Amino acid sequence: MRENIEKIPPLYFSSCENCSECCEGKFFLAPLVLEDFDKVRDYFEIRAVVLNNEIIPVILLTDGEGGSCPYLENGKCSIYNRRPPACKIYPFSPFYDDIFIDISCKGVSSNGGKKLPSNREEFIKSPFFDSRFENFKYKRDQTLKYMKTKKLTFDKKINGIKIYKF
Repeated sequence: MRENIEKIPPLYFSSCENCSECCEGKFFLAPLVLEDFDKVRDYFEIRAVVLNNEIIPVILLTDGEGGSCPYLENGKCSIYNRRPPACKIYPFSPFYDDIFIDISCKGVSSNGGKKLPSNREEFIKSPFFDSRFENFKYKRDQTLKYMKTKKLTFDKKINGIKIYKF
């Protein structure tokens, strides 16, 4: 469950050390912005979905049928230093000018661990910050504009979501 960090009580993060739940099928796709393309194309094919009449580039993290990320080996990421941006910034995610956190992440709690940022200023100074959060609204708008120029070809349907090649 995603919550805006500025609208919830203080939270803490223990670690991902003994957890790989997010790699084990919790998420089967991750949205991209243009700057992500070069970061992911060596390991993932870039696809698209259409949501709310917007063409959004994505990568498939799993097969969507209960499988794990193909790079999860013995409970660890085998491409850790080259993992996709969505994986690097998890449990956080940008959306326009807001920063959201997935409070269902097992590393997030109301006590224990390192205090998580609770506003944008704290977040920018935190180890969770990534350049992906800078000017995110602009990056998203540019990505959507670019995607409008692409011809989509239906690829497959996963969990009721149509996936396209472009």
